[in-house]
Amino acid sequence: MQEKKVPSLGYAVFTAVISFGVIMLPAVLLGARTQPLFLISWLLTIPLCRRLGYSYKELQTGMFQFMAKCLTPMTIVLCVGAMIGLWNAAGTVPMVTKICLSSINPKYFMVMAFLICLVFSLFTGTSFGTCGTAGVALMGVGLSMGLDPLIVATPIISGAFFGDAFSPLSDSTNVAAGSVGVDLFKAIRYQATVTVPSIIIACAVYYVWGARLNSGTADFSSITAVIGGIEKAYHLSYVTLIPLLVVLVMLLMKVASIPSILTGAAAGFLVSWLYQGWSFRQTVQYMWSGFVLKSDSAFISKIFSRGGITSMTGTAFMFIFAFGLFGLLSTAGIIDRVMEPLTKKMKSRFSAMICTVLLGFISNVTSASGNFSFVFVGNLLRPVYEKNRLNKWDLTRSMTVGCLLSGLLVPWNSNPLTVCGFLDVNPVDMVPYMFTTYIAFAVLVFVTATNVDKLFSKMARGEVPAESEE
Repeated sequence: MQEKKVPSLGYAVFTAVISFGVIMLPAVLLGARTQPLFLISWLLTIPLCRRLGYSYKELQTGMFQFMAKCLTPMTIVLCVGAMIGLWNAAGTVPMVTKICLSSINPKYFMVMAFLICLVFSLFTGTSFGTCGTAGVALMGVGLSMGLDPLIVATPIISGAFFGDAFSPLSDSTNVAAGSVGVDLFKAIRYQATVTVPSIIIACAVYYVWGARLNSGTADFSSITAVIGGIEKAYHLSYVTLIPLLVVLVMLLMKVASIPSILTGAAAGFLVSWLYQGWSFRQTVQYMWSGFVLKSDSAFISKIFSRGGITSMTGTAFMFIFAFGLFGLLSTAGIIDRVMEPLTKKMKSRFSAMICTVLLGFISNVTSASGNFSFVFVGNLLRPVYEKNRLNKWDLTRSMTVGCLLSGLLVPWNSNPLTVCGFLDVNPVDMVPYMFTTYIAFAVLVFVTATNVDKLFSKMARGEVPAESEE
């Protein structure tokens, strides 16, 4: 058996740059999908690791062992896809949308736009879908008031991404929890120590800001049209909210992620089949490939035609391919060597938080992908947190700020590029208006530096193990 070599820091950095560079550069410069690029990265990484004395069989074994860690998050993501399709077919998401849009008041447009997009994103799990649907409708209202498009877009984008960061249906939260290996719903509950105060502060800012705007000439025709389209396409009543209530009850009972999601999907299945009138076969199809709404309004059809297990295959494949790459690099000792300097600096809770946010921001800059940033930072820092006996709940919370919200400050990142395209505003011009990212970071710094969350959180005190229970 060939003798194994410990990689030098230079060689480890070189290998890591090659491995991730072949993914990041085409993604940023050419807009290529990241999932297939991981396979090319495997092809380049394997010979670089073999130079250290590892056989292909050893590398393959390490790769597959590491890939096994992604089975839980993959399963959760696919179950979420099924639930989203069924909730759209059942009228659950449309009912929430109607309630939100019906409650808007022109006098409080800014704060209500923020809260509506937050709630919509929370219950749909997509910041893109929120900005491309409810956000577009709200944009029309704001522009009819004579407001600057950048000002109107600010609460819409902020609300959409805060809701995304808090939603169990979101790719972001699932990828974050899966990369670190923690329970999804517990991770969301823990990061509330940062997101909830940040939301309250943002609401106060938007309330004061909105009170100074003229709202007397607001045109609500676009909102009225959306509500009318929803009522025409669905049978709406509080029956459609049963799937949502089922999941909330299971969360209160502290049921684990997969059973909670599947129960919510089953409730959506029954409401879709027995109340909305879709056939059993159709409902099964919606669970698999997503719900497709046939409406006279193309806009309404676009809002609610989504979900399904197959809609999550891109995220599932990213888990497989990314975990495989990290398996190769970990087996050959590349990850440990690259992270060694950072490991020495991440000795305290505060320094670990700063490093996590910074690494997440750098990953957003270089990869232009929020989901890739979660996978990259989670897999890179998880062993560091474990080695230094740091709290992995802190890792998931810091990743939300560093990997998701900080991406709004990077104009070429896919997140701001996409949502700004929906709202017809320039992502470069929007950067000064993304102050809610700084609010979230300031709250994170305060909570971490003062340890105030340890007064009321067993997770913060380390009394709840940060390991997935699935």
